[in-house]
Amino acid sequence: MSISKEQLSDYKDKYEEAENLVEVDSKHDPPTEPYRSHYKAMEILVEMQQNLKNLLNDLPEDENDDTRRLLLYILGFLYKDTGRICVWTQELTNGEKDLMKCLELLEPYKMNQECVNAYLGALNQIGVLWSNRNDATTSKEYLERADKLFNEFKASKKSPFTIYDIFGSKDEIEHGKGMDMLEQTHTLTLYYLAQILGVLGDLHQSAVLCHRTLQRQLEFNDYEHVDWALNAATLSQYFFQNDRHTESRHHLAAASYIMGKYESQMLQPEMSEDERSAVLEVFNHRSADINRCWAKYGLNLLLESRNRLMKDDEDDSDKDKIQEGMEKVSLGEQCKFESLAIGPFEDVITDQYALMFDDAKPIFLAIQTWLNKAKEYYTLDSEASEYAKIVQDQASAYKYLAFYDFDDGNRCKLHKRQADLLEGLLTMNPTYYMNICREVWFELGSTYSTMMDIKLEAFEKLKIQENPRPHVINKINLLCQKSITKFQEFIDSYSDKGTNELRKNIPADEMQPILFTYFQIGRLYYKFITPDKKSQITNVSNCLKYYTLFMKTYDENKPLAEHFKQEYGVCREMVELLPLKIMKLRSEAEGSA
Repeated sequence: MSISKEQLSDYKDKYEEAENLVEVDSKHDPPTEPYRSHYKAMEILVEMQQNLKNLLNDLPEDENDDTRRLLLYILGFLYKDTGRICVWTQELTNGEKDLMKCLELLEPYKMNQECVNAYLGALNQIGVLWSNRNDATTSKEYLERADKLFNEFKASKKSPFTIYDIFGSKDEIEHGKGMDMLEQTHTLTLYYLAQILGVLGDLHQSAVLCHRTLQRQLEFNDYEHVDWALNAATLSQYFFQNDRHTESRHHLAAASYIMGKYESQMLQPEMSEDERSAVLEVFNHRSADINRCWAKYGLNLLLESRNRLMKDDEDDSDKDKIQEGMEKVSLGEQCKFESLAIGPFEDVITDQYALMFDDAKPIFLAIQTWLNKAKEYYTLDSEASEYAKIVQDQASAYKYLAFYDFDDGNRCKLHKRQADLLEGLLTMNPTYYMNICREVWFELGSTYSTMMDIKLEAFEKLKIQENPRPHVINKINLLCQKSITKFQEFIDSYSDKGTNELRKNIPADEMQPILFTYFQIGRLYYKFITPDKKSQITNVSNCLKYYTLFMKTYDENKPLAEHFKQEYGVCREMVELLPLKIMKLRSEAEGSA
């Protein structure tokens, strides 16, 4: 007994119905029944499985092997598909059973062109299944098996089949479709493996596989433009965080190129107004996200440039090392999209570290352009939290640029622009946006403190040459007070309103800036300039108060001690000296009364 052409045609029709339910109809399932179409497909596939198993059981002992293998190949595909549906619907135990049945049935034939696609698909799904169980190590084992089998099969030069090729006769094989499926399956293998390696901490190899996934999607024209661009822009963030600015810029340029290509074709004449609006909304949203990724790249480039120049042991040889470092980055493993003409997008910003103001300014201007574009989508009214993050990035760009300007007046102007941007965010209600307000209070405290230091340094130089004008002293004192006020607002946000004491169980990562703030407020009170002895006593007493608070909090949070050894030494010395200074000031005040 052999299986008839009519039977195979019937199976093909049923399989097509199930596939259509999963790939098409499921997209329109109601939220109340998100898996309705998947369950309908499952019923069809399970019925087919049972029929095939009955046919296999009914085969006579002398039946030729070709019929038996044909039934096993189809059954293997069906188990792969029911297993995939179970993984999708989070029925992992049933999914594992069906996927393992697929591997069991097809193990002797996994290099055969008829079933390699089913076997590889099952390995992928088991990898996903174990990932869903938070077992990245087991997931990696199955995905690496899939990667190895793919390479072995490709080396064999065979042409793989789809299940539809098995349903039809030799004359009905759709040449090329099986290879397309094989390549798509392997792309998914690399994608899943990249995610798993990221979980396991192998971030470099994960990034390389992410790039290979993107490259393969381009090569086989198997991608959605917006998703591809967003993934490329996201991958760029890994590269710049690891001093690989050349690769980071390249992926951002590729993202912008693909978005530009999509923009030229995304609106079709047959679209309804609702469809056009939906497409434009997605495009504008993701374009804003990619602009923000570009800005993050620029900010990181300025920050890393500043950090390198600030190293205490830097000399001329260190400057050479900076350039050598960039060459090393460029000569590393090349992750490039050779098929994309993205040079003009790369030329918008450098991939070299900034050494002087003239290097930093073009980076700064590019950052502001990208962030202003992002603010066209993320507005204060529609997306307040994201809008605030964009404004904070704009403020950071001014801070980083100020580092490169050696003119005190210009530096203060840049920090003033930074402060003005941040002050604008304090219209946000702390009840709903407490984390943002805390970040802004802290950053404003630091900004006004920096401006005060710049003006105080100029004041000290001026004192040597001539008597400073009162408005200079007033400006220093005003900046001192502004800084203290913002830092105090930051601390108050962690305090119990009834006792003014810090709340219990504040996380360690939040205690660190609180400790820093105590030190800064103590330091700032000591910087006030006034000839009035009573005011001096008040300021020095407040200085003592906050240095004492610093030491008390330091002693209560020993895990943070490693970060504040130098500040602790200063506070310990000042806590011993300041009472004597207060006594002296009181004596002088009484003597002049």
